[in-house]
Amino acid sequence: MAETTGIVCDLCESRNRSKSAYIWCSVCEEGLCIDCSEYHRVSKLSKQHETLSIDSYRKLPECIRTLSKTCLVHDEPLELYCGTHQEPCCTECIATKHSLCPGTTLLSKTVKGIRDSEYLASTKRRIARMKLHAEEMKQNRRANIERLEKQGVLVCTEVARIKDETNKHLTEIEAKLVNEINELVMSETESCKNAESKMEDRLSKLQDLEKGISETESYGNKEQIYLGLKHLTDCLATEETTLKSNMEESCFQEKAIELILAEEMKLLTTISSMGTIKLNVKPTVISSIEPNSSAQMFSPNEASYSSMTISNIKRGTAGSDCIEGTRNTCSLVQLPDGRIVLAAANEAETFGYFYVFDADGHCIERKFSFQCPFGLALMNQKLIASFNIGMVAENLDLEDFTRISEIADGNIYGLSCYDNILAMAIKGEGITLAKEDENPFKTINVRYRSLAYIHLWKNKLFYSDFTLFVLSRYGWRRNLESEI
Repeated sequence: MAETTGIVCDLCESRNRSKSAYIWCSVCEEGLCIDCSEYHRVSKLSKQHETLSIDSYRKLPECIRTLSKTCLVHDEPLELYCGTHQEPCCTECIATKHSLCPGTTLLSKTVKGIRDSEYLASTKRRIARMKLHAEEMKQNRRANIERLEKQGVLVCTEVARIKDETNKHLTEIEAKLVNEINELVMSETESCKNAESKMEDRLSKLQDLEKGISETESYGNKEQIYLGLKHLTDCLATEETTLKSNMEESCFQEKAIELILAEEMKLLTTISSMGTIKLNVKPTVISSIEPNSSAQMFSPNEASYSSMTISNIKRGTAGSDCIEGTRNTCSLVQLPDGRIVLAAANEAETFGYFYVFDADGHCIERKFSFQCPFGLALMNQKLIASFNIGMVAENLDLEDFTRISEIADGNIYGLSCYDNILAMAIKGEGITLAKEDENPFKTINVRYRSLAYIHLWKNKLFYSDFTLFVLSRYGWRRNLESEI
């Protein structure tokens, strides 16, 4: 009879009987036959225990079925829950390992309402997103294989044809092509050296201006400083105009050598160059696996932030040359492809840079910005940046961080996005909320107006102030504001 379900009644087995289990008690961690289940159901000690049928129990994943309700250290039932470490524990654990942890409560109270919780719903949504993403990646790779196979056959056929027609001319064509490449490299190298020399002149003059300001500040009187600044500012404006003018010159344009197969290659007697096989690589267009916001751990008993610690921080290898000249790190955001973009300003906050890092913290590149970037946010695969000097917020290209379009103007500092809503901190005015490609639907007049950084999460806004050491929280749906 015990072979019917494959799970025996533990109570009967302890009495040397063999009966098939009819239900499973997750509290007792035992299978029960029909007779024993009736006693279990009316017993004062177990009548409140939740049970499920053996068929339902067998359908649970192995990792769930093997979850123990008994402490492996103290052999006591896991009836309590530590919100700080987010793990179940027994009474002995509370007295030792978790003695200083705030917010401990009954495990039964912690899991109450889990079936209807956002934690469960967000986990299911996350799995669905990942499944969809994986399926799209699979189909995309299959389609890419088919294209590669067809392209491979076509290219091989073309290569064979070209080889038969041009084999006796290859040596001559190669020598001519190499000579052209060398001449082009020499010419463009000289052009780049001229550009480098111009920048050395600009740097020399800017260093002279910097020295002039420093010496005037150190040794001049107030009138000399004021009048000297006017002269130095005029000189600086001239240098800035010259610098911008230089950027338009041909020698400052990005140039790259590429070999294009000539039409003359089709005619044997007029072949002048051969070409090369080029593999075009571009990002795969697949919906992002990242949600708009990360799911929060379900627990009605949040631990005190004062007891939390930060660990396992991965330190990158940016290198001092990558961030040289940068003093003010303003904000950062992670792009859909995993790259991390950091907005930073120079010490005088007159211009800035976009630093790009890979997921391991290595600095990939640095992009110069004539404006001074402050806030960064990602909204529906679009990068948004605020520029407090230019007093504008713009959509930027994800590759070269150039301007695509203007979103809003004003003294905009911090940016934050959640669930298709963009929050903008406008210094001296308040915080505006807007949806993509729409006018702001709400302006919040917060208590502190020298706004700096903001963070939007669900129906709450967190913001800091430039002049006060205050972090504030604002429930924008209920218009409730408080200091943290």
